Amino acid sequence: MVAVLAGSLRRREELFQKNSNMIQYARITKYCGPRGEVGSVYKVVEKNPTDGYRLVVPGNTQYTFWHPEDCVEEVEPGACNTPNWTVPESVDFAWHLDKVTESVTDLLKEKNKAYGNSALNPAHIFSKLDAVESLLVRMDDKIMRIKNKGINDETEDTVTDLIGYLLLLKMAMERKK
Repeated sequence: MVAVLAGSLRRREELFQKNSNMIQYARITKYCGPRGEVGSVYKVVEKNPTDGYRLVVPGNTQYTFWHPEDCVEEVEPGACNTPNWTVPESVDFAWHLDKVTESVTDLLKEKNKAYGNSALNPAHIFSKLDAVESLLVRMDDKIMRIKNKGINDETEDTVTDLIGYLLLLKMAMERKK
């Protein structure tokens, strides 16, 4: 009987995901009953105006529950700030890649506004290095920080900065040709 219910749930979930073109997630925002935990993120199995959201713990199709719409907010995978929540393996690779690179490019654009285009057009006040060499020095510094402290919550920004510097290096190398 459990296998039949799980198969039925999988078919419903596949139909819902096909119709919505993407796996959806929702966070419970306030207490509306004993099922689910406020602040936790769940995969949306189906949604309707009468019952609200049918939710399931990501990766677990055995236990689902309904939660009213006014107690839930939709969230994007990777954009969630719930502690200890990770992007489930079932998230579409291309979409997730776009979200990660978008966050890095947004950071680069923000820093470019703040500092000017100093990465690609160095000021040469103290250093006379060209853009490529200057970026390589910055990357060395970031890699040394990771080497000394490891990859953890404290150095997560360092990893993002390093990715940004690699993108800037690619741009500088293309300009140098």
